[in-house]
Amino acid sequence: MIRSSDRSQLTEFALDAGRRFLSEYCRIGSAEHMVSMVVMRLQAVALAVLVMLCAGRASGFVLVLDPPSTKRAPVADGIVDRYLLNPRGKVDGLLLEDGTQLHVTLRAAEDLKKAIQPGDHVRIHGRRTADLPIIKPDVIVNVTDGTSFRVPYRLDLPMPPREEAPAINEMRAAGTIEVLLYDDLKDIVNGALLSDGTQIRLPPDVGEHFHTSLEPSMDVEVRGHGTTTPYGSVMEATAIGRKGQPLTHLDASTQQLR
Repeated sequence: MIRSSDRSQLTEFALDAGRRFLSEYCRIGSAEHMVSMVVMRLQAVALAVLVMLCAGRASGFVLVLDPPSTKRAPVADGIVDRYLLNPRGKVDGLLLEDGTQLHVTLRAAEDLKKAIQPGDHVRIHGRRTADLPIIKPDVIVNVTDGTSFRVPYRLDLPMPPREEAPAINEMRAAGTIEVLLYDDLKDIVNGALLSDGTQIRLPPDVGEHFHTSLEPSMDVEVRGHGTTTPYGSVMEATAIGRKGQPLTHLDASTQQLR
């Protein structure tokens, strides 16, 4: 019996397929192409899973996915600083006071908000990405009120009902980078929390090395599009620069700040 507590094989394949999907999605020019690509991706995933199951059966092994559990030691313990927001102002995770970050799907966001609020003391069971402040959560224990939140798998919940999206406006922000924010799929920096409380996200098509230009304690000025919500302000940057310096426009050719 093969016991895979971190769902290593299936997870790695799914993440790789997802990264390639997102990369191609940014370049798609029509809905027809997108539908065709999605079908091909689903066929590839189904074939890979079938091959793995057949191989396991032929060799006498069975792949078992361990359910989320609090029996293992927590990988993080701390106070929730704030909700993490996506560029459209939707909650998609938690930031702890020590900089630890975790993400959930939009399907799980409403349940997360009901279970955990900023200021709560939490213990998180899951997997920590080596040398990075990113956690793949399984169970979040709210020490403050004694409850726990089991983070559902991506397809465990139905899509949330369509809501009126917050208005997206042109925005500016300036401040000191307090925390670097990460992409939980690529495990690289994709934004920053500024001292004024604004969460900055880099555009998905920015140069692949640009994220190395951002450092904690750097004073920056940012221009972009975003929104202000009850949980804070967030924007997707279109230009960024060091304080007092010309802003650097962000696109696929941008590899570093001026």
